Order: sequence, then C-alpha cells, then structure tokens
Amino acid sequence: MKTKPAADRSIRSFWRSLFFFATAVCLSFSLIACGSNGQSNEGNGGDEATVAENTNQDQGGNEEPSNSDKEDDSENSEKGTKKRRERTISVNAARAVQSDLVVPIIAEGTIRARHSAEIRTELEGRLIQIYAEDGQSVRKGQLIAKLDSREYEVAAEEARAKYLEALSLLAVEEDSLPALEIPDELQEKFEELRRLEKKGLITREERLAREIALEVEALRDGIYRVEIAASRSGVSAARTALERARLTLERTEIRAPFSGVVTGLVLSQGEQVTKGQQICTLVNNVDIEAEVGVLEADMSELTVGRPAFLIFPAVGETLQAEVDVVSPQFDRDTRTCQVLLRFRSENGSVRPGMFVRAVIAGRTYKDRLLVPKEAILTREGRPLLFKVEDDRTKWLYLQLGERNDYLVEVKRVLQGGTLAPGDLVIVTDHLTLAHDAKVKVKKVVGISDPWSSVQEDT
Repeated sequence: MKTKPAADRSIRSFWRSLFFFATAVCLSFSLIACGSNGQSNEGNGGDEATVAENTNQDQGGNEEPSNSDKEDDSENSEKGTKKRRERTISVNAARAVQSDLVVPIIAEGTIRARHSAEIRTELEGRLIQIYAEDGQSVRKGQLIAKLDSREYEVAAEEARAKYLEALSLLAVEEDSLPALEIPDELQEKFEELRRLEKKGLITREERLAREIALEVEALRDGIYRVEIAASRSGVSAARTALERARLTLERTEIRAPFSGVVTGLVLSQGEQVTKGQQICTLVNNVDIEAEVGVLEADMSELTVGRPAFLIFPAVGETLQAEVDVVSPQFDRDTRTCQVLLRFRSENGSVRPGMFVRAVIAGRTYKDRLLVPKEAILTREGRPLLFKVEDDRTKWLYLQLGERNDYLVEVKRVLQGGTLAPGDLVIVTDHLTLAHDAKVKVKKVVGISDPWSSVQEDT
C-alpha cells in the first residue's frame, strides 16, 4: 500500500520532464526558422539595392560630377600643394670681419690691499677713549684712540719753562752782538756742492768735508756769533727738549695714517696698554690690487702696461685694468711669476682676500679673417659654417687657425665656396641645417669681442 503512491509520483515526474523537453525543442526549431527567413529577406533587399545603384550609375555615367565632388577635389589639391611648399627657417647671423685677433693669458690669484697696517701704541698708559668701531671707515688723520696724557702735558710744560729761561739769558747777551747773516755767496757754494754730488762728480763724504771747511771759515769771520751765543745760554738744548716733549704728547693721540677700514679692534676703554701693543688693523679697501701667478710659458708676451680684465665670480663683476708690476723672479714650486694689477674698488664690493681671474692681453695676430665661434660646427670631424647667400644656406668646410673665447680665425675655405669680410654666417638654429636650405635672417648680431675696443701698442 505504501509503494503505490511513490510509483505514481515517479510516473508523473517523468511525464512532466518529457513535456518541458519537448516544448524547448519546438521553440528552438521555431527560432531557427525565423532567422533563416530574415537573412533571406536581407539578401534579397541588398541585391535589389545593388541592382538599383548599378542602374543609376549606368544611366548617369555621362553626367558631370556634383558640386560636393568638385570641393573634395579642390581640397585634395590644396593639401598636396602645402606638402610640396618649402619650409623657411628663421636664424640669426653675423658678419665675417678682417681684424686683429688677441689671444689672452689666463691667470688666477687673490685680491690684496695695497695699504694695510697694524696700529700700535708708541707710549704706555691708560686707554681713556676709543673713537672708532670695528668695521668703521676712517679718514687719514682721524682720531682712533687716546691715552691718558696728563703726565706728558706736565713734562711739556716743564720743557717750555726751561726754554723760556734760556731764551731770556740769550736776549741779554744778544744785545752786545752784531746781527750778521749768512752771505748769499756762502749759500751758493753749499748749493754747488750738492749739485756736484747729485751728478756723481764728488762723494757725500767729500761734500761734507768741504761744507765744514766753509763753515769754519765763516765762523772766523763772525757769521755764527748768534748761534754760538744760543748754544752757550742753553737755548738750543731747551728748544730740543721742548720739541721732544710736544712730540711725546702728540703720541698719546692714536690717529689713522691713511684712509681705510678699522678691523681687529679688541681693546676696551680703560685698559692699561704697553708700548708697542696693537690697537687694531687699518685696511684700505679702495686702492687694492690683484696678485696673480702667470705661467712661465706665457711670459714672452707679458709686459707692464698690457690691458686686462679682472673677473670676480663671487660678486659677478668684471673690471678693466692693466699690468702694473711684473716680478723679476719665478716661484720655484709653482713655476709662476707674480704679476700685480692695481685698481680702485669705489663701491667696496671687491675686498681683500677674494678670488680673482685675470684675462690679460697676450699675443696679437694682425689682420686675420675672423668669424664668431658660435658659427663653427663640426660634422664628421670636419669644421664648417653656414654662409647665407640669396636666402639660401651654403656650407663651407674650413681650415681654422687661432682663436679666443669670442672669435675664430678662418685660414682658408676647403670646400663649398668662398668667404670674405662682410659675408653673413649663421650663428643660431643651425645644428640641423642642410646645404641649400631656405632661411630668413631675423637679426644681424654684432661681434661681442671686448678686445676689439682695446688699443694696443705693439
């Protein structure tokens, strides 16, 4: 009884599955049949459209093309013309020149002050006042510091009193002496002896001996009676002592021996100083000089007065100067000769101790054909340049000569044509240029050779 319902359920499940399978198969065949009909209709329609198109072409074969066809042909023609149009390259050019070529001498060194001094005391005493500060600019004769001068003022007053005392004694004795002056004849003899010494006709010892003989003879004639009386009365000694006391008093004031900048000031007001103790250092930072070392191989063309340019990389300045001093000897270690170039640093930007590069005018090559160094290219190991002729480039292969940082000498043209002074040579945008290319010169630039403005005596 329990197995019969289960068997019924299995039979019903089998028929249900079979029904679903049959339905799916029917649907599939229906879809395939519909797709075949659609493709057939499309094929027939395409054939009909093709036949209609061919028929229209056959019927209109003898007709003229439409306006749209003419416009398309015109556009294609213009594009072809643009493709065939030659490209023009814009460049800058310079003119070849016939001039002198200066090959410079390069030397490096440092800046130093022409005037630098350690300011020291000449007396001992207490520093009562300092009038300058470290880094301050002072003028020649300006007061820097002062020592206590009271003791030296007293000594000067004592010397003055003794001088006045001796002077009064001389005044009493002088009343009995006639006033005699040294005759002009004796003065002329003294001058003649000095001229003979300057010419080298007599020695200094001979001049002194003759002067003494003349003075003894004048003494016998009574010419030096007043001087003798002054010596006897002590006036001469008193005057000397007074001048010495005044000089000592002046030394209590420490003044600048020249204009410059105070540096290294380490003492303070109230300190006790000894004789010879350093107060500060004074440096003239306006009148300065460049000390450079020139190699012995470059010395053949170096003389005093040669023009030069001094380059200071630290401040980005270049000054013009000339050679002032050439040392007579060489440094054994560096094999260089010391050369000094003096100048003024008005704004104080160039200071002692800075690095300097000197570019000194060396050998000069007269009357050479020159072009800017920017015009020279190298292709396949051969130097060349591009010359502008009738708005076209002409390459010229060259044999080069001497050069400096701005110009190159053209000794001769090896291939491509000729080059003469005044010809335009390309200096920009020429790395990829070809021969006979069309160019337009935007600007004719000048040659920036600083030596062209330097006049030299050779």
